[in-house]
Amino acid sequence: MNRAIATSLLFLSLWFAPVVAHAAKLYVVYASISGTQSAGWVAQESGLFGKNGLDVELLFAGGGRAVTSLLAGNTPIVTVGGPSAIAARLSGGDVTIIAHVFDTLLYSLMVTPEIQSLSDLKGKKLGASRFGSATDFALRYVLKLKGMDPLKDVVIFQIGGQAETLAALRAGSIQGGVIASPATAEAKRLGMKELINMATLGVEYPQTTVATTERFLRENRDVVMRFTRAYVEGMHRFLVDREFSLRVIGKYTKIQNRQTLEATYDDYAPYAKKIPAPSPGSIGTVLEQLSIGDPKAKTARPQDFVDGSIVAELEREGFFRKVWR
Repeated sequence: MNRAIATSLLFLSLWFAPVVAHAAKLYVVYASISGTQSAGWVAQESGLFGKNGLDVELLFAGGGRAVTSLLAGNTPIVTVGGPSAIAARLSGGDVTIIAHVFDTLLYSLMVTPEIQSLSDLKGKKLGASRFGSATDFALRYVLKLKGMDPLKDVVIFQIGGQAETLAALRAGSIQGGVIASPATAEAKRLGMKELINMATLGVEYPQTTVATTERFLRENRDVVMRFTRAYVEGMHRFLVDREFSLRVIGKYTKIQNRQTLEATYDDYAPYAKKIPAPSPGSIGTVLEQLSIGDPKAKTARPQDFVDGSIVAELEREGFFRKVWR
């Protein structure tokens, strides 16, 4: 680690030392084993949650199960793709998005070698993690964007997580699937083809969000504030300490191939939001897609799905300026 990085990290550790005597226990569910979750992983491995007075335990629950755990009261905070949180809110669930970590589609549509173009997918089997999940939304959205009907032109299956989708591609039980790095790099190594890199489309989209319930935010605002501080500090270290971040990604994804880890880091670092304010435009993208099957989405207001007060308060305090200076 060079002197500039070391000095920056020392500053953070001193500035953001915890001000509480006893750490608050907090179970946090993340919904994807991909680079989209790097900020939380780095915050955990750096001890940044502890420095902000939190005893955080990170738990994995793929696809829409993360929001289900939030609604069931099993966890007070989740880091998930926006569609599942928005759909839950639209159905009357107590879910509110407090931050956007990434605000564009960061998936790839990977296909088996015989698929040469999008038109070759007609009548084929495609995989997403779970119906209503971020991968399901991204797949349907991009197919429609490219002039295909996701209900008539292809057959979409619930496959499971990234590993299950990759395994199904390799076995030939599906001809295409939506995955993210590091699974994308592994798919290429196995001979699969990247038909669409969705990041290049420039779509406003809540790829990774921090969500909680209105009740928890109201009753535990200080805890949510401290979690958000630590999460942003985790993003800071993710961006300034590449080597540490590669080790952390390797630990959580169980991938040790250096080339794959570097590809994962490079796929996400350019899109990280330094001020993770919820974006109404991104929410609008999801509502537009949901309106196809849910009339309530047509009249829903994006601002009703978010609470930007935590990020706004941190910005007024000068927190982001101090972190990123």
